[in-house]
Amino acid sequence: MGVMLASLVCYADKQDFSIIGVWMMKSETAPDGRVTKSIYTQYTRCKIYDPDSTYYTVQLHAVGGEMMVIAHEMGRYHWDGTTYIENGRKMPLQVIDDTTFITVFQGYKELMVRSTTMTEERKNEIRKIVRESPGDGDAPVKHFVLSTTERKLKAENKVFLYIIIIMCTIATGVAVYVYRLRKRKREVEAKLAEIEEANLLRPEPVATAMKQVEAEFYQSEYYQTLRRRIEAGGNLKPQDWKALEHQLKVVYPNFSSSLYGLYHLSDIEFQVCMLTKIRTSPKDISEVLNKDKSSVSSIRKRLYKKVFGKEGSGKEWDEFILSL
Repeated sequence: MGVMLASLVCYADKQDFSIIGVWMMKSETAPDGRVTKSIYTQYTRCKIYDPDSTYYTVQLHAVGGEMMVIAHEMGRYHWDGTTYIENGRKMPLQVIDDTTFITVFQGYKELMVRSTTMTEERKNEIRKIVRESPGDGDAPVKHFVLSTTERKLKAENKVFLYIIIIMCTIATGVAVYVYRLRKRKREVEAKLAEIEEANLLRPEPVATAMKQVEAEFYQSEYYQTLRRRIEAGGNLKPQDWKALEHQLKVVYPNFSSSLYGLYHLSDIEFQVCMLTKIRTSPKDISEVLNKDKSSVSSIRKRLYKKVFGKEGSGKEWDEFILSL
């Protein structure tokens, strides 16, 4: 270890180097010389160094837009250009260039490369997870399935140009209506395709973890108590709806964002969707909401038509909700 410490020459003496930012582990070299490479598109170790001398370490597992995060450690660091200290541990650090450095911990050399593609939203999600579960690296993956909040729907320039041409040939009011209608249709179609693709490409560990979270939810005391209230025809108070929405975000991370990405729901429409998601019958939904069963059926049919652009039954809408 002493030889290794002596061999790590600090690049910061030659040019300014900032450790602040996001770093991904490219490879790890064991004391016996074995090298283990990370696969960036699937899994890697990630460290976030903030300007306030706080760092966050996690394990990332990703396929496309789906990402799992396992919290490892949160702590304090010190780097003055020559000395690197992490949670009170003095560690050798070799700066290769502004995008690469090597650290050594317990004989293992970690090659870290700078990442410039992670959004602030994703970084804030990671920080929150680590703060809430520091040192929880052995916890089940199920607790850290994130939703992909930064994916955005893309508009195509050719379609925009086509709409502009139409606007020049017809009355302004009709043109604006057509533009908005077609733009919304494209967004909905793209979002539906995105949801379907996410379900198809979801890796088996993620799918298994999410099923386990779902099973635990339906066996929880919270759900059993809520089910008894619903079956008794009891009304839910505003705080009850907020609590249910929070629980659904934990169990089904993409549920609410997917719905609102497809259609701007009213409060009553979203409540119908939440109750449907937790497998509540239309009869019980009507009693909880003080609505006729026919009114609940109309809401479900209307939502199906708004989203899919065609007539459909309440049952078809329920099947879609359960698939999210």
